[in-house]
Amino acid sequence: MTDTLTNIPSIKSLEESLEKATHPKLILIDLKEFRELNLKYSDKAGDFVLCEFAEALETFSKKNGMFAYRVEEDEFALLKDMPFDLGILEKLIFSIDDFIKNQEYIFDGNNINIEAHMGICLDQNNLLEKAKKALKIAQQEDQPFVTYSQFVNTLLEESDEQICKLLEKAVSSGSITPFFQKVIDANKNKIYSETLIRIVHKDSIQSPKLFLDIAKKRGFYTKTIQALVEKMIDIKEPKAINISCEDLYDENLYKIYTKSFQNSNTIFELQNDEFLDDDRIFEKIKELKKKNIKICLDNIDSIENTKRLDVDFIKVKGDLIRLLHIDQNAISTCKEIISTCKEKNIKTIATHINSDNSFEEAKKLGFDYFQGFFIQKPTSTFAG
Repeated sequence: MTDTLTNIPSIKSLEESLEKATHPKLILIDLKEFRELNLKYSDKAGDFVLCEFAEALETFSKKNGMFAYRVEEDEFALLKDMPFDLGILEKLIFSIDDFIKNQEYIFDGNNINIEAHMGICLDQNNLLEKAKKALKIAQQEDQPFVTYSQFVNTLLEESDEQICKLLEKAVSSGSITPFFQKVIDANKNKIYSETLIRIVHKDSIQSPKLFLDIAKKRGFYTKTIQALVEKMIDIKEPKAINISCEDLYDENLYKIYTKSFQNSNTIFELQNDEFLDDDRIFEKIKELKKKNIKICLDNIDSIENTKRLDVDFIKVKGDLIRLLHIDQNAISTCKEIISTCKEKNIKTIATHINSDNSFEEAKKLGFDYFQGFFIQKPTSTFAG
């Protein structure tokens, strides 16, 4: 049962495979703004992209022990039959995300890049239905991927009351959980651990990409952050917490952060977002440094913010690190950031290190520190 356009297995083949699989794990992939692509370049261009993507997806799936399918129009699926292992599955999902981002096609002299949403189901029953629900949430919230759970099911009901109850329950029940991923030096000595916020539910672990924005919209953001902070206070070893600069401009949140972490061996990793350009950030950073809190700028892809702000660390955007082996521009940008930071005595961190090769390439360029799945998968256990 082969799809007539792309020549990869069709949805009927997927349905049969789901029935036969012992431990099925299903990922649905929907190409973003595909109708706009057809309108801009023609239906012929759209068919070309679908066929090229299908061929690349099938090759990728075989390398990773999966099977690829075309579900409908611009929707594809990957199926892996394996027992549940969070670390392996998270790494696989990020690999799929990277694979999609690296796809580029040329049609009639036009460069066409694609993006996608993913809906993931790790349950044993009704996988296709549940993965579609997760995909719908990913599309609505414009997230790269969402994993099906009761959390997702509640969101689909679009009931403010139900959503608020769910978030409130997550806070009150202690489901807001810190995960940790270490940052190391070139000799693999641990420098500190970054704290990653999760909601641990009985049937899933929810990424902040889904629930933090919703928590803001529903008025549970401060309570959610406070619940995380309370679980970090007793950790005395070097650690970091991700913070939007917007948080620092909120007096209640600012008090929670500073009261909890002053003089506590803590780094604030400030997100590189629109709030970082607010002139108030200069004073906030000065105040934080007086409280013995170190500052790291996260997700940096140019030298501009390294010049204007007095910080201790710079984390270079993962997209640049992933491209080091194929893109001279990425190498040049990283070299420029490293050179500027060395002049200012700022430590540079290469993120998204997912192989020994990328670790060695980043070391050769002169990065001080390193982080990624190759070094450590996120874990709920803090290793000192």
